[in-house]
Order: sequence, then C-alpha cells, then structure tokens
Amino acid sequence: MMPNLQTGIRTAVATTGAAMLAATYATGQGPRDNPDATPAQLLSIRDTTTMTNPYRMVENWPTLRPGQTWGAAISLLPDNTGGLWMLFRSEPPLNYIDASGQVTKGIGEGMIVTSHGLCMDHDGNLWAGDSGPFRDSPETRGRGFQMHKFSPDGELLLSLGKAGVSRAGEDTFIGPTACAVAANGDIIIADGHWPRPASGQQDGDRLVRITSDGEFIEAVGRQGTGPGEFMGPHALAFDSQGRLFVADRSNNRIQILDENLEFIDEWRHFGRPSGITILEDDTLLVSDSESGWNVPGPDAAPEGGGRAARNPGWQNGIRIGSARDGSLRYFVPGTVPEGMAGDELGNIFAGLTAFCDESPSGGCLQKWVPRR
Repeated sequence: MMPNLQTGIRTAVATTGAAMLAATYATGQGPRDNPDATPAQLLSIRDTTTMTNPYRMVENWPTLRPGQTWGAAISLLPDNTGGLWMLFRSEPPLNYIDASGQVTKGIGEGMIVTSHGLCMDHDGNLWAGDSGPFRDSPETRGRGFQMHKFSPDGELLLSLGKAGVSRAGEDTFIGPTACAVAANGDIIIADGHWPRPASGQQDGDRLVRITSDGEFIEAVGRQGTGPGEFMGPHALAFDSQGRLFVADRSNNRIQILDENLEFIDEWRHFGRPSGITILEDDTLLVSDSESGWNVPGPDAAPEGGGRAARNPGWQNGIRIGSARDGSLRYFVPGTVPEGMAGDELGNIFAGLTAFCDESPSGGCLQKWVPRR
C-alpha cells in the first residue's frame, strides 16, 4: 500500500516494509505548498527504490538504413502498430521505423539544425520542431528556431518562424521544443530551450497556440517559477480530460493546464521531466534524463545558473503512474531518456541524447516491452 502525500507536506514515508524515506523536499523536489489542499488533491507517492520494473529492453532494436548514423533521438511518435516516427539529430531527421525495427522512410534531409518536438495533426500531417543551436556558431548562423509541417508522404507544407531568429513573437520562436494537438485541432507549441545561444532571447519562455494552418492564436506564460510560468518547457501531452501536461523541466515539475491553458496544478514527484506521454487510459510516462547531472541552466533555476547539478537526490529513469490522480506505480531504471513515448500495445519507447554507444539497443532509441 502506498502512503498518501498531501500537497504542502514535505516528508514522505516509504511503503510498508521498506526503509523510511526521511527526505525533506527542498525547492524543486517537493509538491507545491498548498495548506488548503482538498482530499481530491492528495497524491500517492513512492520512493523509486520500492517500485518494481515490469519492463525489459529489446536488444539491437532498431536498425538504421545503410549509411545512416545515430544521433540523439529526441522525439518519438508511435502509431499503435508497433512502429513509430522518430525525430533525431542525424540525417534525415524524421524517420519511420516499422514494428520489426527497420527504417522504411526518411524525410526532411538538411532542413533541421537541432531536432526537437514532434506531433501529428488530425489530418495525419507531421509537425517537426527545430529548437535551433544551443550555442552561437558560424556553422548554424541563419538557421533553426522553426516548426516544419510535412505531409505523410514527406512533402514540406509549411515552415513557421524565421530561420536564425531566436525571439518570442507572433511569427518567431525562441526555440520550439515540443508540440501537441488539442481536441479542436489547434497545435500547442512549447517555446524556450535551455541551454540556448547567447544571441537569442534569454527570457520569454512560453506556450504558443496556432491553428492547423499555422495561424497564430495566442501565447501564454512567461519565464518564471510561479504557476503558469515556465523555464525550459520541454514536452507536452494531453490527457483524456483535455488537460495539458507540460514538462517544465528547468523548474523540476510538471504543470497541468486546462483547455484554455490556464493553470490547474503542478506535480514535482515525477522527477525532472524531459519527456511526457499519456496513453488512452491516462497512464502517465515521464522520462528523467537530467536529475543529478551538471547541465546548463538559467540564473533563475532552482539550483542556480551555470552548470549546476540539477534536481539533486533524484534518480534518472522512467516513472510510470496515473495522469488522473498523480499516483506512481512503476520505475524503470538504468536509462537516461529525453524522448518518451508509449503505445496501446504495451511498448515503451525511450530516446537517448547521451550514452547511445552503451545502450543494449545498439543506438539512441530503446524499446521496452512487458516482462513475460
């Protein structure tokens, strides 16, 4: 039986029979203070050392085409046949991988500087993000910071943003990192990656809503640590109620917004979220690739700026729980994924941006399946 943790209570106790977890939740590590929390806001929380891992990694899956080389597998989009689209930092950047693990299609050759963010609209078109370079470089000047829309056959239909311009505007992006499609067909784009080039806008992190034709509707949020503010929003997913889950990574939290992108709640017990996926039954999968690692961040980050150790005391891996009540059920250790996806067949797909050469999968994409 898992203990309940009321929002605002800063200590947790491990499950019966396990050692007491006497960790005090410092800034960035505990649920948001709320002395008026209702019973509906109670969250079940569990120390990862007490959670089971019901998954195993498939070795040597997938296989790239001859001549292709691995790059960071940042964004993944399963199709519930066992295959998936993968956006990675190599050429071509957007690839379809069938259930057997073979790459059967590749599109977007030479178009993207830094792959980041992938979603499919109601017409089956693919939206692929280019967050732009993480630092200033002559080789990438005048490129990046865009969203590209492709047909299912790979035809470029639309490019949003101005290449090489990192600014928060109605026709420009700081650096798009993720996208998700609302029930009405609108596209929600997370904007603002850390690290980012010194020449780019250093604040203004936000969410942008556009039509499926690319018309700007609104931008919400700003850089900050409060409710509805963001610091490096890194992934997006809708649940069955139409609520938007935002991986507010540099704030070490998930923010939950309503259909109008207004703040509902925040959860800090899923680690430092790099990727989020929500399945049809509201199973929530969250990847943590940065906890404990020294990575660049803004001065306003909970751990400070520079290359500080992020979200100390938390373990990298995949946390699996419920988007309905925030309960945690499983933890998959031994992996450091940013890209996160799952399908209705029970498969989990994890995209690595580091340690690809050491992965038993043979590269930057991992497929995890239920243990039999």
